[in-house]
Amino acid sequence: MAFTTNTNGGVQRAVLAVTLSIVCGLHGPVGRVAGDTAVPLTLMPDAVEKGAVCLDGSPPGYYWKHGRDAGANKWIVHQEGGGWCRNEENCLERSRTRLGSSKLFPANMSLASRGFLNDDCSRNPVFCDFNLLYMPYCDGGSFSGNRDEAITVNGTKIYMRGKRILDAIFDEFASEFNKAEEMILTGCSAGGLATYLHADYPVPRLPKSAKYAVLADAGYFIDALTMNGKQLIRPTMQYIYHMQNASGGVNQKCIATTPAEDQWKCYFAQYTFPHIESPFFALQSQYDTWQLRGILSLPCVPPNCTQQQMVVFNNWRQTFLEAFQPVMNGSQATGIFADSCLAHCQTVAELYWNGFAVGGQTIRETFTAWYLNTAGKEHREIDCAYPCNTHCKPQAADSIDWREQSVVAEDILHD
Repeated sequence: MAFTTNTNGGVQRAVLAVTLSIVCGLHGPVGRVAGDTAVPLTLMPDAVEKGAVCLDGSPPGYYWKHGRDAGANKWIVHQEGGGWCRNEENCLERSRTRLGSSKLFPANMSLASRGFLNDDCSRNPVFCDFNLLYMPYCDGGSFSGNRDEAITVNGTKIYMRGKRILDAIFDEFASEFNKAEEMILTGCSAGGLATYLHADYPVPRLPKSAKYAVLADAGYFIDALTMNGKQLIRPTMQYIYHMQNASGGVNQKCIATTPAEDQWKCYFAQYTFPHIESPFFALQSQYDTWQLRGILSLPCVPPNCTQQQMVVFNNWRQTFLEAFQPVMNGSQATGIFADSCLAHCQTVAELYWNGFAVGGQTIRETFTAWYLNTAGKEHREIDCAYPCNTHCKPQAADSIDWREQSVVAEDILHD
């Protein structure tokens, strides 16, 4: 795996303490200084003039934890997840929540027990001192929508401008990124899909000497049938793609090589992955809990299923692995951690990031070995079938709020 590294050493820069919980109307990015207990929200009212708005028309925002010491010019850029709004009425409903309006964003974000995003160096030793740019999610379309005109739903205007939000945030940090020595683009769930869609997006905005890599978590939503043989996820994602006018917000190489009638496929990771050029690490449970509900329509939580339901569940692994072939059979430089734990979004939970293991290596250890190209360590881990892995702690599955986990899936299933 070849990375280009910066040999200039970087320039240490001073940072100013930010005392406001919410910062509005300031020019240039602001954020948390190392040592603070929480990361404050920064809103971007100037971005509204560029058309970069949440579903309800409110301005986008971000949380910035400043890097420190050797990490002063190194970056983790995290795209938040949270499903999608599947139609116009559902987007109106979503616009009244924190996933559709910055008016409801938390004033501060804690990094405690946040796995890959954790700034506790005892738990996240390699990446704890990186800058963290956390992009809260409010567009309902994986940061891909670019619809010029608002849609009026029951007398209320709804905006689908996720790609413009992405552009506005990267523009805000242009001067910072111009000094970057390293950057890792990441995200989980809908943000994980965004990581596949935008994998190559940061490259032109970084110095040629910068080391750049991608870590996609739980974003490989596969194009598969339900347990009853019906199409569910495909027509849902097709509709979202067209509703959001997302053709300009996905991988453009995929768009260029796909017939117009099939360009919706570029909204799925399995079809867009072959077009990604950047160094890539795919983190994905083979038994992703969202997909078991939202794609397969499995109505139970293993092992608490009927015998027939367990047959369907066990067959899912083969379905997933067939769809995962572009990653598995692509470049051997691609890092992989495909565990058999019942999980979803494993980078942002301490129990998963430092707890789940395959072949004796945790997720953190495997990704770190891949990122640093450590000799003698595995960079590609593909787990055996459920329930073989004893590192899949039962308490992890027991602690999942399954109703919250599948809220978008429930919306789809009841549509």
